[in-house]
Amino acid sequence: MIYFLHGPDTYRSRAKMREIIKAFREKAGAPATALTRIDAAEDPQAVLAVGRTASLFSEKELIVLERASRTPAEVTAHLTREIGRWAKDSDITFVFWEEELPAKSPLAAVLMAHAEKAQEFKPLAPAAAMRWLEAEAARRGLKLPAEEKRLLLRVHGSDLWALVSELEKIRDGWSLRTMERTATEVWDFTDAFLRHRRSAYAPLARLLAGGFDAVYLLASLGGALRTAALVWKGVQSGTLESLAGRLHPFAVRKNIELTRSLDAASLGRRFGELIRADTELKIGRLPSSLTLVKLVLERKSKSAA
Repeated sequence: MIYFLHGPDTYRSRAKMREIIKAFREKAGAPATALTRIDAAEDPQAVLAVGRTASLFSEKELIVLERASRTPAEVTAHLTREIGRWAKDSDITFVFWEEELPAKSPLAAVLMAHAEKAQEFKPLAPAAAMRWLEAEAARRGLKLPAEEKRLLLRVHGSDLWALVSELEKIRDGWSLRTMERTATEVWDFTDAFLRHRRSAYAPLARLLAGGFDAVYLLASLGGALRTAALVWKGVQSGTLESLAGRLHPFAVRKNIELTRSLDAASLGRRFGELIRADTELKIGRLPSSLTLVKLVLERKSKSAA
């Protein structure tokens, strides 16, 4: 008997594979030696020995072949010859597991013709992904707010591996809503610093009170200043489109407006200020939070304000 599991949704296809393995072990009471599992792409030669000899310890066998479509031509030819015979063997159950299949795969055509059950796992549609997310959350004892569920699906879509990872983190107290809000708060701080230094004090105070590390916040300022400098250079040289190809369009729009008040000298001064603050953080001349407060509040010349 042959099962053929394939498709881009590898989370559900592997869950089905585990379900088949568990059912086989429970039904047959089979020892571990009754299960053979081969990643054919990694060890194609092992495929050639499959099904040739019966297990010495069990009447029934389960053989799992993963990624068999990625084997060399001689191995693929061997499989296409043997699959018809294996499909009729009541003592051996085969599970062929594949991700997305190569176009016009000859192996897939043979498997579709002989498999007892062939199942394709396509990415879930939005409504189905929401139902799946709700079921997985309930299984973990989690009650997700509607906003959290919408945000998870907006960020990860039907990537079930990523969604499961997020659910595990939520169970440990993490929240994507909190992270998104935090990213906005850090953006507000860096944007205020570049626009008018002293206006950054209030968002800085909130971030420090929230436990943010001064080194992280200084690095965020450095990243924001590098982005502003990149956009400024692109505007000045007329090469913004090519220079900003790696930047988010929103960041480009925001920085185009910002760079109207900047010039090469003021950018240079700001980089120098960040370097000095970084040095102060490293040598511990002041408590780390005070180094940032000093950077924000210290009076500079108008061109650097």
